[in-house]
Amino acid sequence: MKVHLRVFVEVENLGKVMNILSDAGVTGFYIVEYKGISPQEWQGFAIKEDPKSAVSVIRNSARDAILVCSVVDEEKVDPVIKEMNDALKNERYTIVEVPIRRIIVNSPKQ
Repeated sequence: MKVHLRVFVEVENLGKVMNILSDAGVTGFYIVEYKGISPQEWQGFAIKEDPKSAVSVIRNSARDAILVCSVVDEEKVDPVIKEMNDALKNERYTIVEVPIRRIIVNSPKQ
């Protein structure tokens, strides 16, 4: 079975995550840049419910972070997570495993 492995890290840890995935034999991944606020940072403040206020709070208060995603063979997931735990033990990160039922790739010739 394949797993969609998603690793949320602060920007300065992107290289570590990429190296761990490469060392584990993962042949491809993609990244998404985002801004995020952890629950601890979010506690205790409320925002107006209009979109401009909400976006403003995110832009001004959130941290830059990276989501690194890859499709990984299930047997590689636990070793990759162990390496992440070791390499990032003093860093903030979140790992999400999503089982994949099917992958369909459409690649028409141009």
